[in-house]
Amino acid sequence: TWAAAAASFGRPLLVRLGHEMNDPYRYPWGPQNNTKEEFIQAWQHVVQRFRQAGATNVLWIWAPHVAYQYWDLYYPGSEFVDWVSTGALNFGPVAHWSQWWSFDELFGPKYETLASFGKPVMVDELGSLAVGGDRANWYAKALTGLPERYPADRAVLFFHAREDQTMTYQKVNWSFVNEPEVAQAIGAAIRAWPNATRGR
Repeated sequence: TWAAAAASFGRPLLVRLGHEMNDPYRYPWGPQNNTKEEFIQAWQHVVQRFRQAGATNVLWIWAPHVAYQYWDLYYPGSEFVDWVSTGALNFGPVAHWSQWWSFDELFGPKYETLASFGKPVMVDELGSLAVGGDRANWYAKALTGLPERYPADRAVLFFHAREDQTMTYQKVNWSFVNEPEVAQAIGAAIRAWPNATRGR
């Protein structure tokens, strides 16, 4: 039913299926319930069912959790993946396992491997909490010149949840709608992108 509905939509539709499939804690499709081989088989099965239903407009986003080791072993194969993505979330000092990390510290060490699959790369969850540092400056540094620093990255999605409790005991707020200085910093950085991406 979903595949038929996607086909009837007729326009490009990006689907991030089974995201962070290598996270052993949070999701039922994770390694606590399935082997990597089972995940890959399930992914390929779903993609094939959609294609059989004529939903060739669906673009499949593979999104591992790159903070865990061996995430690259969950790759379903180039024939079944259109985009490669991951998140870059700065939790600051809200938990014992986190600190104030820059975007480059979070994303940079994983970029080459993400780009090595030969697919366009997406930052599917970009965000910084306000605790522990200057959030406007964090976004400005993250986004300024991003297409030049990471040329395989072709898309950025903001993680804008107001009450996120997936990784912490307390609810944390990633939203910046009431922080005009953050929005201004983001806007200024993004407006400079067209010159950096001209000709690509």
